[in-house]
Amino acid sequence: MWRNKIKVDADEALKLGDSEKVGVLRYLISIIDKKALTLPPDLMTEKDELGVLQKELKNKQEAREMFEKGNRVDLVAQQDYEIELLQQYLPKAMEETELEKIVDEVMLGETVFGNIMREVGKIVVGRADGGQVAQMVKAKLS
Repeated sequence: MWRNKIKVDADEALKLGDSEKVGVLRYLISIIDKKALTLPPDLMTEKDELGVLQKELKNKQEAREMFEKGNRVDLVAQQDYEIELLQQYLPKAMEETELEKIVDEVMLGETVFGNIMREVGKIVVGRADGGQVAQMVKAKLS
């Protein structure tokens, strides 16, 4: 699972003396552990871990935008580093053409926006942004 990989990488970074990387990776481990505490014991799934990492990526991207608006170049650079590091643990984003093909296939049997989003979400879990999917579905429905 993702937590184990991050833990191994944090240990390796510690051995190499990369304290900045160690700090970011330990933080990622802590937010995964925090999510695990909200679930029944031993029920943390890979999907749950992926959701935590995706939410953290979104938070970091939003923080980066705010720092950029505030002309905080030092904090923008820090967020860029953390975003880049976090993206190494997330699945590669799906190509727009591949996503469009999936949306088209789901829409063959469905015309209700919520149902389409739910079915597409099950297929593209972690590989496509929900906002991008929603925008594509809305455009195709209209």
